[in-house]
Order: sequence, then structure tokens, then C-alpha cells
Amino acid sequence: MSSMWSEYTIGGVKINFPYKAYPSQLAMMNSIVRGLNSKQHCLLESPTGSGKSLALLCSALAWQQSLSGKPEDEGLCKKAEVPSSCCCTCHSRNFANDDMNQETSHHFNNSSTPPSEGNGTLSACQDSPEKTTLAAKLSAKKQASMYRDENDDFQIEKKRIRRLETTQQPPGHCSKCCSTKQGNSQESSNTTKKDHGGKFKIPKIYFGTRTHKQIAQITKELRRTAYSGVPMTILSSRDHTCVHPEVVGNFNRNEKCMELLDGKNGKSCYFYHGVHKISDQHTLQTLQGMSKAWDIEELVSLGKKLKACPYYTARELIGDADIIFCPYNYLLDSQIRESMDLNLKEQVVILDEAHNIEDCARESASYSVTEVQLRFARDELDSLVNNNIRKKDHEPLRAVCCSLINWLEANSEHLIERDYESSCKIWSGSEMLLNLHRMGITTATFPILQGHFSAVLQKEEKVSAIYGKEEAREVPIISASTQIMLKGLFMVLDYLFRQNSRFADDYKIAIQQTYSWINETNTSDKNMLVALLPKNKKRSRQKTAVHVLNFWCLNPAVAFSDINGKVRTIVLTSGTLSPMKSFSSELGVTFTIQLEANHVIKNSQVWVGTIGSGPKGRNLCATFQHTETFEFQDEVGALLLSVCQTVSQGILCFLPSYKLLEKLKERWLSTGLWHNLELVKTVIVEPQGGEKTNFDELLQLYYDAIKFKGEKDGALLVAVCRGKVSEGLDFSDDNARAVITIGIPFPNVKDLQVELKRKYNDHHSKLRGVLSGRQWYEIQAYRALNQALGRCIRHRNDWGALILVDDRFRSNPNRYISGLSKWIRQQIQHHSTFESALESLAEFSKKHQKVTNVSKKQGKYIQNNESTLEVTCLKDNTPTYLLEAASHLSPENTREEEAKMCVQEPQSPEMITKNPYLPSDIISRKEKSRKSSAHLRLLEKSFIIFSEMIFIWV
Repeated sequence: MSSMWSEYTIGGVKINFPYKAYPSQLAMMNSIVRGLNSKQHCLLESPTGSGKSLALLCSALAWQQSLSGKPEDEGLCKKAEVPSSCCCTCHSRNFANDDMNQETSHHFNNSSTPPSEGNGTLSACQDSPEKTTLAAKLSAKKQASMYRDENDDFQIEKKRIRRLETTQQPPGHCSKCCSTKQGNSQESSNTTKKDHGGKFKIPKIYFGTRTHKQIAQITKELRRTAYSGVPMTILSSRDHTCVHPEVVGNFNRNEKCMELLDGKNGKSCYFYHGVHKISDQHTLQTLQGMSKAWDIEELVSLGKKLKACPYYTARELIGDADIIFCPYNYLLDSQIRESMDLNLKEQVVILDEAHNIEDCARESASYSVTEVQLRFARDELDSLVNNNIRKKDHEPLRAVCCSLINWLEANSEHLIERDYESSCKIWSGSEMLLNLHRMGITTATFPILQGHFSAVLQKEEKVSAIYGKEEAREVPIISASTQIMLKGLFMVLDYLFRQNSRFADDYKIAIQQTYSWINETNTSDKNMLVALLPKNKKRSRQKTAVHVLNFWCLNPAVAFSDINGKVRTIVLTSGTLSPMKSFSSELGVTFTIQLEANHVIKNSQVWVGTIGSGPKGRNLCATFQHTETFEFQDEVGALLLSVCQTVSQGILCFLPSYKLLEKLKERWLSTGLWHNLELVKTVIVEPQGGEKTNFDELLQLYYDAIKFKGEKDGALLVAVCRGKVSEGLDFSDDNARAVITIGIPFPNVKDLQVELKRKYNDHHSKLRGVLSGRQWYEIQAYRALNQALGRCIRHRNDWGALILVDDRFRSNPNRYISGLSKWIRQQIQHHSTFESALESLAEFSKKHQKVTNVSKKQGKYIQNNESTLEVTCLKDNTPTYLLEAASHLSPENTREEEAKMCVQEPQSPEMITKNPYLPSDIISRKEKSRKSSAHLRLLEKSFIIFSEMIFIWV
């Protein structure tokens, strides 16, 4: 990474960037600024490793901070003065795609003065020999050819972006002046409101991603930018932030926490009472380690130290935060938004890793409750009514539970069998409204029930005292489990009744019956001798029917209706959004600005090929009928073994389902092929379900087998599409030199929800313009496939092979190739025979492995001789910081730039986490006042060797 900061002006917004941005990053920032300025929604795909996260953070925060320097009416009330477009169909289509056809400005000037170390970047030495070397010339040629690429989709219009000189300290605003600003303009009716101090609020940025681990990666990226001091907070579950010893060891932390807050059993949470110690942004930033972007683990550590609850502290910090990080279901789920008190009106919502957003939106508007949960709630409410505690409020709620239980019992006798020991019955949303009407739950009565529910959650009630004054007294309230159940039930009922039952047709209600085995203690011995019996005699397993009442939302636009039209701008982005055509129709959101970007790597760095037959020439088509045969299973095994013998280091193999994985493993164990695989590589299988710690241990075994390889050549990880390995994990460099996908991961066609969703889309495809059931079904497969393929090639200098095993890719490319990500489908090659594919793969792997080996030797050579170059190559597991020395040398930058070159060596995640705050590609140079001639000769020799390495690349 270059130690020089760059500054760009895009759409009137000055953006500080840690290095010279790649064309893909410029296109991303241009799209985001345009969307924010014009209040338009963005759908942006940029491959993993192209610096997407940095572009998101820098452009959004720069835009936000730019508002603090504008008059209120100019910065917020009216749309920014950017070229507007016609809203008709033809012009909006052109406008949506113009990011893909813009021209890049090539006039980039490196700043000569780096920022201080306070910004997380180490300074590089300025003096260096001026002689132009072969390495510089070759790199300059490479750079020029990259910019001349006529097919580059990242190019930005020259007039839109202006590169400025950089100052020594990037002009990032402090936390006091960037969150609000004084103003005397009139209040806007649709954007901002004055707070109590008369200040105008600037829109907050809600940054949602899929998991807490991905949030940690994003905040780590933020720490490296000029905006690292922005007031922020991270919302998370109690599972990640609760520190109370009684709650941490509890199975249901939410319920236990709520019990402590309610003061039940005379206990309270002393951590909760310490929240005020760190709930202010200014106070928090004065504490050690919290002045810049922090991670949730740092807040937890601080909470333990100061006896302050990190969970509620994070929520209190929302008020003065400029950017709020959270899992994106926190923004979609109405229950979580309400509990977190999140108001998204006129705010900016960025949803990263949004390839699963449709599923998440459907799930957030759905709810399932078991008959056991309903009976428990009924009994608890019954007890409160019998004890005359808020009888007028508890009684109607008890009646709701009783009615649903009776309806469940009556209909459980008429279920239709689907699979072994599984049966169900389905109702439409409209049919369920009629059933609810018979129970007394109607459009008119439901608001009254909501009022009763709100009343029973109040811990105190007013009573009349002897002298006429009202006093507050504590009242017993329903348990946390009953609260959670009723909140979920009332959430889906609210959707069913909302706006004259507008969403009723978007729901299917299902009663499902399955069976589970429960342990029952044998109490038949009246002489109490049961305690003396062996353990296996104490308990007997009994098969019990389980009834579940499901309210399934089939339209993700239902959940999005709560935020669409209220927020200022929605930005959906991911490395694998393709195919992109479903998002607008499924979410009910018009994405005026769209971008589908290429990768930042050269074509020569990736091998993409389809293979339709195995080593014995047998056709490979991974449909259900074929995967059941021994011929298919043996041919796939032989193919996998051949690839493992050809490609060194780590290999990932993805299968469509756990069922096929188990079937193949069983067959290969019996034939001896599994043993042959283990002779070549350490073989690890992704577990289905299980504890996270067990999965992490297996993953570490995989990394260690590659890092500390002995007799075996790396490792093979056999995993499943849509599993843990395919989502959000980083397999850079040697950890994934090849990704093999077997078949096309279509969802289980027999799954009830999949079946209902397909029928729903077919029914509404013409009237609402949604995709047909078949189109929706196929898109789910391609997204899962793209996610799996995206585990390889994680940064600018990475290389690897993508091997798609299935004859359907070759025989029907128009159907099966079109759903792949753009950067993959542009380079895909169809191999007619396995031999030709293996020969091409072997040549590719051998060529790049040779360069990697030279790089490693060069790194060791420099270190062992203690040269003036101190090379530190910490490979970050986040795919954004890219080595620029080898690919962005200009003719003007001679030996000085060459001295900054960093030779990469693969690092395991364990090594990375030991230095969580160091930039991924630090280049530090120890300067000595005098350099001996021996040192200079050593430096010259290093440059010659490195030049040879670059020549191989070119």
C-alpha cells in the first residue's frame, strides 16, 4: 500500500482515500455520491477484493461530513446540483447503467506528504536513487496497458472527478463538529428537524452487513481511513455483548437479561446501572483505544473493566453517532427496530453483503410459534387473571392464546402427509383473516388488543392513595418468553391487518406436524429406588408430536415497505449480487443507479473453466438422478483427486447439499478414494450444524495444514453451498488456489417454503411484474454458486482457479452461464475433455506457483541479510488493501518506489489477529544516516531479482 493519501472531488464532495483508488473504487464512490446527492437508491456489485468496503466508507462519510459545511437548505432540503435525468423509462434505463460506460480520468498525482502516524499509516523514506530500473519500466508498461483496456467497466467521466493535492493531515472532522451544525434556515418538511438545541441534524448512516464478524472487518477498514475518528456505535445481540456472569452462562440470554432488569427474585443488573459511564460519545473517545474506530470486542472489554453494560451502552451511543453498524436484519425486522428505538426516516441505509437480503426480508416479516409456547403463555396469563392482576388487560390476551390453541387442535386432525413423519395444512392470508374473525380478532379489535399488550408491559401502575394523590406501585408482568412470543405474533397480525389487509395475499399460514424424541423420567417406582438405577434406566425416550403454527411471508417487499419511501437513500452492495434483475421486483424498490463491476485483477491471474466429463470420459451432470449412481460418484472422486495432484496448497470443493456430501464421502471411503485423497492433502469436511467453536477448530486445522505442510501438499476442504464456508470467510492466497463447484446448487424443490414461493411468484408475475417461479428458483442457485466461487481471489495480487464441474454449463451456456458474476462469465472457457482442462490447469498453476516461490525466497533473502529494507507483510483477512508497488509504479517513480515493494507471504488468520490494528501492507523503511557501499550493493541485487519476478508476471 502506498503511504500517500489521495483526495478526490466527486459530485462536489471531497473524499480522502488511503491510496490511489482503483477504477472500480472510483466507480463505486461516484455511484454512491450521486445516489446520496439525488436521494436515489443504488444497487452496486463489486467483486470481493476490489476495495468495495473502503469505497463505501470513504464516500458515504465524506458526503456526510460535507453537509456540516453547507447551509441547511443547500445541504439537506433540496437535491444537490448534479446532472439530473429524465424519469421516463428509456432515459432512466440509460441513467441506471451509465456507471458502466464512463471514461476514467488518467491524471492522478501522488501526494508527496503522507499523513501523520495518527491516521494509522507509517511514513516511507523519501530519498532513493533516481536511476530508472527495469522493474519501474515494466510496471509502468503494465499500468498503461491496464488503463488502455477498452472493456474496463470502472471508468469514470473526466468531468465528474478531479484529483487534488493532498495535505499532510487529511481534513477529517472531529466528533464535535461533524454530527450537527448551527443554522437559521427554515425547517424542511421532509428531511430534517431541529433538535432541542436548535441545531439541524445531519442524516445518520446505518451500515448493515450480514454477520457480526463482517462488522468487525468493516470497522477495521474504517480505522485505516481519514474518517476513523467519526462518532460511531455497533448494535449487536446480547450473545455478543452481555457481560453479566449470570446471563452469559444462560441458554436464553434475552430472557435472563430481561428478568434481571425487571428485578425479579430480588436481583438486578449492576452492569446496566453503569451505562452512564461510557454512554456519551465524547467521554468514550477520550478513553484509551476508543478514540478511533473500535470493534465490539473492545467495547465489551471496556464494559467489563468499568462495570458498564456494553449492550445498552451501544444503544445509548446511537444518539450522537454519525454511523451505526449492525447486522442488517436489525434494520429490516420491525420488532428489532422498535426494541432498539431506530428511526430510519430520512437516514442513509447501506446494506453490505446484500446478496441474501431478499431471504432476510421475508424472514423478518415471518413468524412461527409452537403449540407448547401458546399453552405456556395461556397458563401464565391465566394465573395473572386469577390473581386479579390487571385483569382487564390480561384477559383479552389470554383469550387470543386460547382461541389459537383451540384452532390448532381442531385442524391438527386434518393435516396432509408430505414426507416421512411430516404433515401440514396451508391457508392463504385471506383465509386466515376469516379464521381470525371467528376468533374475535378483526381490523377493529386488533388495535384494542395492541393497547392491552402495551399496558401489560408496564412495570408500574398508578393507584389512588388515601388522600387522593396518585402513587405508582410495581406490578408483576408476564415473563420474557411470553413477551417475546406475543411480540412476534402481534407483528405478523399487524402486517395482515395493515392498510386494509393490503399484505394478506403475501402470506401463507401453515400448521406443520413433526415428531421429536423427548426424555421422560421414570417415576413409577413408589419406593424412590429410581435414583439408584443406572443412568440408562432412569430415563425413557418418548416420541411426541410437535405442532407449529407458521406465518410465512412470501414477499420481501412487505418488510421493505417499512423503510422504502422513508429513508433518504438505500445502497445495496455485495461482491455477488448477480443476477441483479430480481432485486427491484422482489423488494419493491427502484434502483435508479446500478453498477456491475469487473475485478481489479488481470485476466491472467484467474483460470475459469467448465468441465463436463471426468478422467474416464463419463458425462457429469449433477442432477438428482445422476448423483445417485456409483458411476457419477466415482467419476467426481477421480476428478477431485486429479485436481488435488495438480494444484498445490489449499483447495475448496463445494457441493449442492449436505446429503450429497455424505453420500460421496460414504462411497469414497468404501472404494479407497478417500484414502488416496488423504495421501495427497489433509481432507477436512464442513460439519452440518454443530457449535461454532467446533467449526472454528476445523477451519484452523485447514489453515495450519497449508501453513505448516509436511509430507502432504496443503489441504482440501469439502463444503456445501449456502453453508458456513461459502459465506463471509476469507481464503486468500495459498488458502484457496482452486475452488471446485460440483453441479448447480438449486434449492430443495421439495421444501415447502420453496414450493409456496414458486407458486406465489407464478401467480403474481404478470400483475405485479415479479419474476416467474422458475426464474426466482434459478436465481437462488446462481447466487449461491457465485458466493462459493467468490471464496477465491481475495485481493489485487491473488491468483487461483475456478473449476465448474457440470456439463450443463457447456451444453446450454445461454441459460446456465448468464447467472454468473460478470467478471467470471467474461473469462469462462469450456473444455471438451477432462484431459485438455487438466493440462491447461497444470500450466496455469505451475506458472503462478513459480512466481509465488520466487516471492517467498526474495522475502527471506531480504530478511536474512538484514538489509535497509524491512519488509513487513501482514496479510489482512479483509479483501481491500492491495499491494500497489508492483502494479502502480509510474515512470517517474524510480528506485524510491521500488524500495516500497512488499513481497507477500500467506498468513493464517491466527497470525493476523495478533496485530488487529496494523494496516495490511505496511512498508516501513529504517533510515540510517550513513549507508555503506555493501548495503547499496545488496539493495541493487534485490531490485534485479524483483525485476525478474515482475518480468515473469508481465
